[in-house]
Amino acid sequence: MRRIQFASPLILLVLILFASRAEAQTTLIPFGKQTTWRYQDDGQPLLPNWIEPKFDDSKWKSGTAPLGYGEADISTTMSFGSDPQQKTITARFRHSFQITEPSQFKQLVFMIRSDDGCVVYLNGKEVLRHNLPQGQIKPDTRALKRSEGLEERLYQYFKIDADQLVSGSNVIAIEVHQVDPRSSDLFLDLALRGYPDDNALRPKMREQARQATVDYHAKHFVDPKIKILDGYVDGGRGMKLEETGKAFSRRELIIVDRQRDEVLKRHLAFARSEEIKTLKPLKRATRLAKYVDRNMSLDKKNRWSTPAVVLLTREYANEGVLLGDVTRLCGAGVCRHRALLFKLLGDEAGLDVALVRGNYGDANRRGGHAWNELYLPDGRRFIIDTMQRRIVPLGSDGSQASSRYLTVKNKPWYQNSEPADSKQPQESAN
Repeated sequence: MRRIQFASPLILLVLILFASRAEAQTTLIPFGKQTTWRYQDDGQPLLPNWIEPKFDDSKWKSGTAPLGYGEADISTTMSFGSDPQQKTITARFRHSFQITEPSQFKQLVFMIRSDDGCVVYLNGKEVLRHNLPQGQIKPDTRALKRSEGLEERLYQYFKIDADQLVSGSNVIAIEVHQVDPRSSDLFLDLALRGYPDDNALRPKMREQARQATVDYHAKHFVDPKIKILDGYVDGGRGMKLEETGKAFSRRELIIVDRQRDEVLKRHLAFARSEEIKTLKPLKRATRLAKYVDRNMSLDKKNRWSTPAVVLLTREYANEGVLLGDVTRLCGAGVCRHRALLFKLLGDEAGLDVALVRGNYGDANRRGGHAWNELYLPDGRRFIIDTMQRRIVPLGSDGSQASSRYLTVKNKPWYQNSEPADSKQPQESAN
């Protein structure tokens, strides 16, 4: 493979500077149980100043996110009133967070899951609304449409300027509105992240992850001896990758960053655990494959690919998404997320695991796909396909199952037990 060379010392300096900026993202409000909210769910009227920082919410109830009712993954169950056919339309929430130097932030990103609609205020000023009409919002204002199916699990992405931040205490106030008083559920969870400038939002490959990133981008294959390091970026086979490491894609850009990604840290800790270490290599891989499937699926009915691909592409096109956030943000990880996570876990668990991308199917029907290969010390090889829940032994002449694994040019990937090399990326779901 031709290695991309630095054009000048200036480019090297850019990459070094980016490594120092890798922690430019600051989590101001974390997802889920790490954040406690004050909330009002009794439907009683409030003065307009309830959104202001100085409003006294000490008598409100409090609980950790996610908050609501009617959903299995709720941490704090709220009241909807005494009549299930006439539930309270609006619930209100407040949370404060501290900032020492607000000038360090120029951009804020909200990732919000609300059922059904919401308005968000920062220090008393409305900064965004979702699924609600324009104009004045009243306590009985209903959401524009019902959130249902996989879409109601999506965390919407909102980017705003950070000029409303102040030194000291900052207050987020949110009102969530139902579409109907007979609605079966209400839900609120969010994360808020701050960035020093818009460039900090743009994912870039770090130099230490160059080989794995470029190999997967150009050859669609990462050798088992090459580790996936922090700074790895993948935006699918349609990704554009500049020599400086800047990446562009019409879909989300997956980022590997162990420092920022708390969920990934937990996954990797499992791969290092005694429970895994004591297993023989094939059983170790099987256990990790089941772990990936479980953790990339919110439930047994929500593990298939198409809805998640559509939602991620629509909401996070050309935006960076930490690998550990994928399941939370869209409800399920697709093959490209699962294969990358399995490669990371395999690396951590001392297994020789390759990362592979191509197509899957036959002459009549096929689609983009990603999977892994496992290389055992005794010379045996296996396809590990966590999307298909399949482990396939690879002989020198391939097997009936492995013949369905194709290159991006729809040629058989496995011929004489050697991975095929394809140098021309094509547009696909992976």
